[in-house]
Amino acid sequence: MVKNVITRRMYPAIFLCVFLTLSFSIMPKSFGEFAKQSPVYERPLNATFEFGGPMGERIDANLESWLLSAPDANPGMLEMFRVRDRKPIPRLVPWAGEFVGKYLISAIQARRMTGDARLDQKIRWVISELINSQADDGYLGPFPKEDRLLKNWDLWGHYHVMLALMMWSEDTGDEAAKSCAIRAADLICNTYLDTGRHVFDAGSFEMNMAVIHVLGRVYRETGNERYLRMMREIEKDFERAGDYFRQGLAGVDFYKQPLPRWESLHDIQGLVELYRITGNEDYKTAYENIWRSIARYDRHNTGGFSSGEQAIGDPYEPGAIETCCTTAWSALTVDMLYLTADSQVADELELSLWNSILGSQHPTGRWWTYNTPMDGCREASAHTIVFQSRAGTPELNCCSVNAPRGIGMISEWGVLVNDNSVAVNYYGPMRASIPVASGAVLEVNQETDYPAGGHIKLTFSPGSLGDRELLLRIPAWSSKTRVTVDGKVQDAPEPGRYFKIKPDWSRGVVVELELDMSIHTWIGDGATADNVSLYYGPLLLAFDSHFNEYDVDDVPAISLNHLAFEKPAAPGRFRPLVFFAFQGVDGQKINLCDFATAGAYGTHYRSWLPVADAPPPKFWLRSPEDGVHLSKGPNVFEWTGTELADGRKYRLAVATDRSMQKPIATREFVRKRVLLKDKFDAGKTYYWQVTAFNEFGEQSAELGPRSFVVDAALPNPYIENPALVEFREDGLVAASPLDGNGQPVYGALRDEKGIQAAPDRNGNADGAVKFEGQGMIRYQVPYFPSDDYTFMAWVKADEKQKHGLAQIFSGWAKGGDDPLRVVIDGAKLYARVEGQGNWSTRGYALKSGEWTHIAAVKDGSRLRLFVNGDSVGETHVPFRLRTVSIQFALGGNPLHSGPEFFCGCIDDFSLYAKALTTDEIRESMKK
Repeated sequence: MVKNVITRRMYPAIFLCVFLTLSFSIMPKSFGEFAKQSPVYERPLNATFEFGGPMGERIDANLESWLLSAPDANPGMLEMFRVRDRKPIPRLVPWAGEFVGKYLISAIQARRMTGDARLDQKIRWVISELINSQADDGYLGPFPKEDRLLKNWDLWGHYHVMLALMMWSEDTGDEAAKSCAIRAADLICNTYLDTGRHVFDAGSFEMNMAVIHVLGRVYRETGNERYLRMMREIEKDFERAGDYFRQGLAGVDFYKQPLPRWESLHDIQGLVELYRITGNEDYKTAYENIWRSIARYDRHNTGGFSSGEQAIGDPYEPGAIETCCTTAWSALTVDMLYLTADSQVADELELSLWNSILGSQHPTGRWWTYNTPMDGCREASAHTIVFQSRAGTPELNCCSVNAPRGIGMISEWGVLVNDNSVAVNYYGPMRASIPVASGAVLEVNQETDYPAGGHIKLTFSPGSLGDRELLLRIPAWSSKTRVTVDGKVQDAPEPGRYFKIKPDWSRGVVVELELDMSIHTWIGDGATADNVSLYYGPLLLAFDSHFNEYDVDDVPAISLNHLAFEKPAAPGRFRPLVFFAFQGVDGQKINLCDFATAGAYGTHYRSWLPVADAPPPKFWLRSPEDGVHLSKGPNVFEWTGTELADGRKYRLAVATDRSMQKPIATREFVRKRVLLKDKFDAGKTYYWQVTAFNEFGEQSAELGPRSFVVDAALPNPYIENPALVEFREDGLVAASPLDGNGQPVYGALRDEKGIQAAPDRNGNADGAVKFEGQGMIRYQVPYFPSDDYTFMAWVKADEKQKHGLAQIFSGWAKGGDDPLRVVIDGAKLYARVEGQGNWSTRGYALKSGEWTHIAAVKDGSRLRLFVNGDSVGETHVPFRLRTVSIQFALGGNPLHSGPEFFCGCIDDFSLYAKALTTDEIRESMKK
């Protein structure tokens, strides 16, 4: 019935990673085909640390102001476990069971870093009380018996509690703690293994499935195959939820995956456990792909992760950067460091630590934030998310108990030892005592004022460490580093790599580093275009109105060609780590402090500073992927950046060798996605690269050059479907008269089902499409218009549409990402947007059985709903929507099979990438 319907085999490389990974299963080999695999490094057991300088002050503040007092000031942390089956039923947040586990994790880490006897006593008391609260069947949560492990975020709570118990057992040998965790693991297996139930059934998928991570630790400790079987069942459940393994292995960026919320990072840690247990390299590959995707597209200038609690593929987005998200990112990164021994992974831990993590802690240690924005102000989590507090837990929320873990993790990555090497990753005043496998103890002492200065003296006491190499992390930002070993100058080290030394451990070793503390930059893009972030070593610099006589909106532009600064004395009670005076292009002084101190007085700050002469920002090649086969042409090439470049151009070059010295084709564009119409020879390998340039310089794309091979046998969807690449010249994205089917006059029809022909509004037979409440028509788009758009159609709703939710139009891509949905909800018509928030016009009472013209218009930050040419409601929405949507549907949700289908008829629809005026809407009704 329909011509030119796009089939799955015709999708170009630009769409393959999104759709094909949903339709095939990447099955791991059986366990017998692999050997268990150990990471390059693991946490050094029984290591102790003592920190000085500003980090030592922050650790002490956390100890005195939070860790020692939290269980007593918030007795409900434990009491909720004792009263779970009492009346009245406790009114808890679904994740309340996590609080004591998160508290203990950070307290156990702090114990390694302070040696404080009071903290040791406090932890032992809390763990004893926790163990005593365990139910006879092994339950360790705060919910009534009938709900145990079946709903809420109960498995998520068990995950954190069990992880804390296993950590304590590893550090102290406490068999009671380990036994408690094992009994909880047994209950999970008894509930979900061979019972017909699935962890998927507990809901809150990314939260509850995180228990796979700790089950791996329990399995490695006990060897009990039931725990491994339970992990495998959860892995199967992944396929219906986050699908982390298959999509990670296929290279799908994390923000494009089904569940890119921050809690998923702990599920993804389960892939590391599966790798360690099975030796299957596919798990490691999937994990690394996800980690690198986050580092590339979702780690902010502060080292913080998330925008509105999830990955969105845009590090410039000013959405909330939740403290829990950055803590989870650091935990994920510690595992990545263990797997890869890549010094630039350790750079990521340092960046997050000195900026986002310390920035989320008030210098007094009294409170931590929920949101630590790049620009804005700091609010205590107990203020921002006070809804989580209850009687008996006035200070408890997800972030207050989790945030200290960010600092505590230094004990897990600062100094690492294996059979072959000693790796020093953390720099700052510190003493460490690290047991090694031989039974010897490595004593490390650092004398330095780092990160205020770049000179670091490391002294290693004599010991029996065999022929282990000494690895010193050379930060990627330190372009010129000087190293001396026992007074002898070494060859210049390479930035972003470990510097390797073969010391004589029996005599002890003295190493001195001189790191390059020159200012380095990150050029902004998107929401931070025309701004720059300045870094001094690992420290992000920020403007704070407390240290200046003018406000954040009045910061003058700076010049990247004149970044000289002075070091005046810093005023105030909260002494900055660094304090510099720069000069704007107008001659005005700009005082900048470190990001961790900015906002300590409750003042506003900004880390993205106006810049007068910035070259293009960094960007990455997206598709085609390296080494793919393409049709003879034309073909789509895409890279990251704004849809329409502002003040810069892109130069796309194609060559026959990777050096790109003699390109055979060069084209210039202002968009980040182009259709290259050049014809290339079949069977040959070509290379492509993109360079951005403006009047101040140029920037080559990361991840390039990439190669491709031309295969003349491959179909080319772009020849007959230009709508897969670009909108029509008048802004039309897609349109169809819907004369009995969805065949477009412009646009790419993907599929249609559950529809039939019906008379249109003028009585013409087969002039419209009828939806029976089970079908939809789906269209493909190169991207969804995010700034301005207009959707129009004639609609006639059935009587049965008076109840429930029905999608007339939806661009839904995943939870929290629907750039437009026009719905009937309870017999009323609405235009809505989901995207790190929810926005909706007021409802309009739609008459059933009558043809009605409807239109939804987004004009910048305003979304309006029109009925029969008249505006009937509007709402404020984000000026630029952050969406990964590349398809939309009429009559239903394009990616959801739930009960959201429309019953009725639709005629003559259109979607434009522009905001039509009222007159234009009324004129279209006459056609």
